[in-house]
Amino acid sequence: MQKIINVSDLFRMCGMRHQGKVAITHPDMTGLEPNPKDDWLYLGLLSLRETARIKGDQIKSAAFIGSGNGIETIAALKLFSSLEKIFVTDLVKDIQPGIIQNIRLNVKNELKKVEVKCLAGRDCHPLPEKVDLIYGNLPIMVCDTEEIEKHHLARTTLTDAHEYAYLSQGKNDILEKYSLLSQLGFLLSAKEKLSAGGCVLTLIGGRVPYAAIDECFRRAGLNYCKMYTSFMRQSDCQFLKQYAEYEAKKKVNFAFYDCQRADDIICDKLAVAIPEIITGLDDDNLKELLKPALLTAQQAYQFYLKGKPVGHIAYAFEAWKKN
Repeated sequence: MQKIINVSDLFRMCGMRHQGKVAITHPDMTGLEPNPKDDWLYLGLLSLRETARIKGDQIKSAAFIGSGNGIETIAALKLFSSLEKIFVTDLVKDIQPGIIQNIRLNVKNELKKVEVKCLAGRDCHPLPEKVDLIYGNLPIMVCDTEEIEKHHLARTTLTDAHEYAYLSQGKNDILEKYSLLSQLGFLLSAKEKLSAGGCVLTLIGGRVPYAAIDECFRRAGLNYCKMYTSFMRQSDCQFLKQYAEYEAKKKVNFAFYDCQRADDIICDKLAVAIPEIITGLDDDNLKELLKPALLTAQQAYQFYLKGKPVGHIAYAFEAWKKN
């Protein structure tokens, strides 16, 4: 059944003027959280807006990797007046007509001067040429192919472990331990398709040690900076279950939080009401501040089953090629 989502509040919260709606026409198309600031798209649109402010005239071409509903592409067409070409990709080919329909309904005038191509495939591999901007909001939690197909698990939240196994440096590889090999795979593919002076925008959950994220960019051979830090609710039960199972299998601990306690701490210590952008603290200090609310993935899953809200830290990064 088709679901219509009003995206006007999301754009307004990101400082953008746009009144519009998107249609979710396929089970594998992503929706939008009830509070847009709990959605990864909030960080994504803020990152696009900031990139447009700094280097908007330099962006002539862009690629949106894994665009589950087209909202990021709509934002880019509003923000980057110099755009001439856009590539929109997704692993699930069947959702592409819905994505294109959403784009056309929201930015009809802007499309008159921009060529938009929809491509099917993983990461940046389908791109036929280099581009100035690559945006990716991709799942990092890996799952066996058989499990995904057997249980029809959503590819919007899970990705195929076998596709990235070749990147592992052994059982003690920090990226394998914390399910970051798929992020490494995306970044490596993005580096190959990035034009000189171009940038990659990617969103990563702070459920893992920051050292693992740093190692991911290092092995991809990219410079990077953190653009935004946020705290948001984790609403996907399937995702939490998968994290809990992976945690037990790899004998690691992911960082989730009792959302109510974290909310109180952040409000009291930082005068910020979550979900919202958090400034003035580095990762270690933020995690130390939130330590009283810390949950493992297995604890977080049990919290969720009891109807208690669970949260996590979220990051938006910009990356670029080293000279």
